[in-house]
Amino acid sequence: MEEMNYRQVEGILYNYKIIKASIENYKLKLENLELEFDIDDGMNGISYGEPTSKTNKINRTTENNALKNMERKERIKRDLERKISLETNKIKMIDNALDALSDVERTIINMFYIENLEWYKVAGKVCYSEGWCKEKRKESINRILFTINGKQQDKSVTRQKHDD
Repeated sequence: MEEMNYRQVEGILYNYKIIKASIENYKLKLENLELEFDIDDGMNGISYGEPTSKTNKINRTTENNALKNMERKERIKRDLERKISLETNKIKMIDNALDALSDVERTIINMFYIENLEWYKVAGKVCYSEGWCKEKRKESINRILFTINGKQQDKSVTRQKHDD
């Protein structure tokens, strides 16, 4: 996975609940995949003859349909498993980084990004000024970036204006 930047981390934090719900929905789709293909497998009745084409290739409709369905099912399954893995890893990296923050920093990040509360409510909860909380948020995002990327974020890339 490539390195994350300030805005990407904010995007994941803002969409944290949606990403977690998406992971669960992908898992449900994966479970339902077996049922969907068992119900509608595209199989026809028994054919005792072996119809051939102009090239004398034997054409077995039932077998061809079964192969197409199996290939389609495997393709969908791989796609869902890949999505589950990518989204789960994003959440795990953010969770690991959040665990490295202090309780106050974690509360600020959680309330502002994940719970989508306004700054005065965040400030009231942690008993600090809004300005202090906004500054602590910037520091916390940079610490999250350091935890994820293993190096300090370039200050020129850091998003300076985000004081909703």
